[in-house]
Amino acid sequence: MKTVFQQLSNPTPICKNCFNDITGLDIFSFVHRNPYVCRKCLNQYNPKFIHFKVDGVKALSLYDYDNYMKDLIYKLKGCFDYELKNSFLDMYKTELSLYYNGYTMIPAPSYIEDDKTRGFNHVIEIFKSLKLTLLEAFEKSEHFKQSDHNFKERKKIKNYLRLKENVVLPNKVLLVDDIFTTGSTMRTMISALKEHGVTNIKVLVLCKTQLIEKRKEN
Repeated sequence: MKTVFQQLSNPTPICKNCFNDITGLDIFSFVHRNPYVCRKCLNQYNPKFIHFKVDGVKALSLYDYDNYMKDLIYKLKGCFDYELKNSFLDMYKTELSLYYNGYTMIPAPSYIEDDKTRGFNHVIEIFKSLKLTLLEAFEKSEHFKQSDHNFKERKKIKNYLRLKENVVLPNKVLLVDDIFTTGSTMRTMISALKEHGVTNIKVLVLCKTQLIEKRKEN
């Protein structure tokens, strides 16, 4: 039985999703000494690694936007469950960091007042574990929640999303976002970057809905 001192100095890790102890001596526990989620929860993440293109730009989505992912992102983004931020990329952050080595990461922006209310920008928090150079090059001038609008209305995002003044853009850009649905946000950002001479662009998103596959909009 552990003493109180041993429990405090070497506590059993707690799953950030189900809040149960992360126990066991399998290969998962050996490789991931400080896992954020337990093996049972991790099995439900169900990565897909979907390759697609957005206006000719190569893109990668790690997961389908299924009910499980939808719930997790809502907990982080809508319920401010900050502890979930590292759970999405933890298993693949080393490989992704190597794959996108040399790229500057530019996140899709949130409306600044939403970030203030939340206390953090969820897209930045999800992807900053990749340890890539981060540049907040875009800003959103108004609260425009895409899930509140239909397919046609979402294209109006270009009226509220813009490059910041006097921003110095790098040669290699990795655009990141949490959810890819119609692609309006990414297309607006890609168009702005190309207009300013950036030609080496890639896209990495956490989840991609199946809506785009059905409408063949990508």
